[in-house]
Amino acid sequence: MKIKPFRASYPDGDLIASVDSFLSNVKYRYHEFSRNGFFQRSEQDALFAYEIISKSGLSHRGLVASADLNEYFEGNIAIHEHTINSKEQQQMELILQRNAMVKPILLCFKGERTFSRLVDQAIEDCEKLYDVTLENDGSKHIFYRIDQGKLMTDIIEFFDNRVPKVYIADGHHRTAATARLQKKHLEEPNKHPGVPGILAGFFPFDQMEVHDYNRVLEILNSISPTLLIARMSKFANIEPLDIPRKPKAKGELTFLIKGEWYSLKWREKVLKKYSADGLDNDYHLFNELVLKQVLEIEDVRSDNRIKYVEGPLGLSKVIERSKKNDLRIAFCLHALELEDMVHIADINKTLPPKSTWFEPRLKNGLIVQEI
Repeated sequence: MKIKPFRASYPDGDLIASVDSFLSNVKYRYHEFSRNGFFQRSEQDALFAYEIISKSGLSHRGLVASADLNEYFEGNIAIHEHTINSKEQQQMELILQRNAMVKPILLCFKGERTFSRLVDQAIEDCEKLYDVTLENDGSKHIFYRIDQGKLMTDIIEFFDNRVPKVYIADGHHRTAATARLQKKHLEEPNKHPGVPGILAGFFPFDQMEVHDYNRVLEILNSISPTLLIARMSKFANIEPLDIPRKPKAKGELTFLIKGEWYSLKWREKVLKKYSADGLDNDYHLFNELVLKQVLEIEDVRSDNRIKYVEGPLGLSKVIERSKKNDLRIAFCLHALELEDMVHIADINKTLPPKSTWFEPRLKNGLIVQEI
């Protein structure tokens, strides 16, 4: 895996009264903020050790670098999810508008003690670039500049020699959009800006948390609750629930329809059929059986009747969004196991959009790579 140092832009804390407000706007106003002096720029190319400390005190340590886009084209930056067309287009427009990548993609990989030792050494020995604590979630973000010759060389050589493949945990749309820009630059270098690499945060598997990703569907104008349950019962055992809850384990979904909660568990013949191809995870089965066969949704990537609710928001947020109108139903899925995600990527398959919610979450505007 080839990584490169880059010259980073980062917020000038002396000029920012509310960090959360600033970061919520930077996605759309980076060019304006940068022009008006709200960002500083590092004096030379560097790598950056990155520590995120949650409000509870849990620490995640990784690295920010510019990843070589050829690794993406060669399959060494592995995808595991389909992108949504409209979101990919939006990312393309934003990158061109600001001529910058304002949020690293999140890449995970099979770590080694060597990587942890190198990052720990950087945090102990290198100059702190800056730190900031966010108001909305209480997380603290700390960056350390790695521009020492030997340590930077050791890290680059570690990735070059011992990290053959990484997996996109967050940022499929940004990666796809950036790759398209790179291709356009190669085809028409005088018309489109060059993309030197893609801004990336690298975190080993043992620093990652995988959460569930749930679905709210506005669909009851095209199918009745009775018919929906009858169709799903061909693929699953369905039982009513006394209380609202999320699934307890892989292989179970829970769903809300017309104020009633149910448990859905895939039938053995279904699991056996899809396990042969390694696709017996809940997100793929839900996509193929419920969305496509039961609800006859042809393109889940572009159908605006499907809304997504990330797991950390809790069951209450799923219920709240399902109550927006009487046509909505909600499905809760169990968190995908990290091993399943890696397996899907390794066999060159993809999951439906929004199948994984990874933490730590990288934020817009904390570290920027301009193009």
